[in-house]
Amino acid sequence: MRTKIFFLPFGLDVGLVGFAAYYLTKLKKPEPQNVLSIFGPDPWGKESQQHPEKVVRCIAHRGAALDAPENTMEALKYCVEHDCNIIELDVRASRDGKLILLHDEGLERLTGTDISSVRTIDWDRIKDIDVGSTHPNRKQFKDVRLCLLDDALDYLLANNVKIIIDVKGEDKQVIAGILSAYASRPTLYQHAAVTCFNPFVLYQIRRNNPDIVGALSYRPYCFSSQDYDAEKGPNNPRFGDNLALHGLLRAADVVHALLWRWAARWCSVSAVLLHKDIVSASEIHYWRWLGIRCAGWCVNRPLEKLYWRGVLKAPYLANTLLGEPDVEGKRTDKEYSNDRPGPLVDKILEPERKMSSGQN
Repeated sequence: MRTKIFFLPFGLDVGLVGFAAYYLTKLKKPEPQNVLSIFGPDPWGKESQQHPEKVVRCIAHRGAALDAPENTMEALKYCVEHDCNIIELDVRASRDGKLILLHDEGLERLTGTDISSVRTIDWDRIKDIDVGSTHPNRKQFKDVRLCLLDDALDYLLANNVKIIIDVKGEDKQVIAGILSAYASRPTLYQHAAVTCFNPFVLYQIRRNNPDIVGALSYRPYCFSSQDYDAEKGPNNPRFGDNLALHGLLRAADVVHALLWRWAARWCSVSAVLLHKDIVSASEIHYWRWLGIRCAGWCVNRPLEKLYWRGVLKAPYLANTLLGEPDVEGKRTDKEYSNDRPGPLVDKILEPERKMSSGQN
């Protein structure tokens, strides 16, 4: 009697293997109390009504980058002085492995120099460069230096400020440095979350230490374009002069758009940080249904902030503390005093300020 061999339909075997691999390698979630300590109570939950002061609303993006030189100790102090209790900062490594607060690969935008990558330069060569020389408020913030992650963490923990660490770069030094920071500061688990656009980097960090609270960042067209907004769509292409490569990256964008939500669940993130122009009430409720917080970036205009607070009821990352009710209330008596940071920001945001205050 001949034995019949059973074959799965074409593609089903691959799907089952992938499905099994996904759940077998999926990371475990961190302690719920640590998530609650960092992100506060769910804005839609009962606890937020009982303790509204604990609800996280505004997260200072790069330490309120429009008000003070971004990712610097001066920016962190500015936020602390204005009672902002949660700050997002960017981290990347220098050639000698020092973790520094820096968003860009180089220092061209911040300093006007031709340093295109700090990854090829030791810390000692860049530590004394003024990174506030091109900031709108450079007259108020003079001789601003780069800041080490260790110094930033020590200062923020001492002031009981929550932190979102945005990992830039994909080298092992950054990953090892983040893990070392948590190992040497046990209180960091209740005070800091780690986020990244690359889910594989976030996966490596949380696989080595699942107790770390993780968040995944996302925006459309991040492979092919440097910028994106609702009005213009993807713009400023990374390789616009190479149509073949640009087309390949657009294809990668499509795959990314289909899979990033699964990647977030694979990493067992506690939050997602999304470009504000793709966030809707249904998006927020989708993540809330999964027990994951949803925050948007960057929400700078006062009218937008009111919408996020009152309608979406979700936290947002902002480059300025202007328009924050708590901060604005303390400025009432010195609305136009010389010590107010951000005259340029005021000019940019004045139309929205008038609309949100009922003025014509």
